[in-house]
Amino acid sequence: MKVDNTFDKTELLEQLRTAYGLPLQSITFFPEGEDSYGYIVASETGEKYFAKASTAVPNNRLQAASLLRHQCNISGVVAPLKTQKGTLSVPWQDFRVALFPFIEGKSRWDLWKVGKDFTDAELSRTGALLAAIHGCTDTIASDNLTVATYNLPERHELHTVLEAPEQIPPQNRYQQQLLEAIAEHKSEILQTVERYDSLGRSAVSKQTPFVITHGDPTPGNLILDTKNRLHIIDWDGVCLGPPEKDLVSFTGERFEVVLDSYLTERQDSVTLHADIFGFYIYEWTINEIRDYGTKILFKNKDAQQNEYDWESLQDYLPPNRELMEDGIVTLRNTLGRYNLLPKNGG
Repeated sequence: MKVDNTFDKTELLEQLRTAYGLPLQSITFFPEGEDSYGYIVASETGEKYFAKASTAVPNNRLQAASLLRHQCNISGVVAPLKTQKGTLSVPWQDFRVALFPFIEGKSRWDLWKVGKDFTDAELSRTGALLAAIHGCTDTIASDNLTVATYNLPERHELHTVLEAPEQIPPQNRYQQQLLEAIAEHKSEILQTVERYDSLGRSAVSKQTPFVITHGDPTPGNLILDTKNRLHIIDWDGVCLGPPEKDLVSFTGERFEVVLDSYLTERQDSVTLHADIFGFYIYEWTINEIRDYGTKILFKNKDAQQNEYDWESLQDYLPPNRELMEDGIVTLRNTLGRYNLLPKNGG
């Protein structure tokens, strides 16, 4: 959940109205997402759009989503609209703002919150959608995309968080709780990072050709609209990377439902590696500690945001190494049954 900023949105609404040539009438904060601000924008004629304000999404990522939707004809990709000048975003304050079609429906996360989930058929469609995206790598120009590396992004931020108990005095109760938890679990976190780096070295040695990956096909980014059509949103993390980077979001009880349809849709030969899956399993946990820790200690200015971030962090402090290792073993067994592992066992 994101807490809104304090800027006057009437300026933003006017800028969007002018840039896109649309009769936009109202703008309402949408409290979802983590690092960007989202708004539902309605027009005088009833159409709805989603405006996303971000400081960290390069234009080439928006361009990749646009090409996947329009050049590769992948209807499930929710791509940014073009302005009257042909750009995919407009400047506003310190942000770039992109405008998207608003998808009326429920995300997988919305379903989770009420004890429901995608059906097997809907998960199967998700696997096919990811395969279509990955299979479009050679069709569109992807040379300007970020290339994934097997190294922790913003590693310095993690070390700053880990050193914080000896460096900074707490300014509120959430910082106090976090600093106490970091001090208590620092050794376990460092062991988790050591294992993560080991998996990264293994991933480098086993890597197969990279594909265009969405980067974050988590439950909040998968939406079923009112006609039960599947859409994937939020292209902030699109990059060239291993297919495991996307598929890891579905590892668990019904992973094979996604994997079956993914393999059926992919036209080329696929080899998957348990250690690369493991790398991303560990990276998720470490990144949550880094990200929420950094926000609580250095970025948040709102008690409500601190409360949300602290609650979100509870699943990762301390890191559950046993659960992650069990997940890697299960994946290795599954990939073996599908004959997807390389000859050395991957």
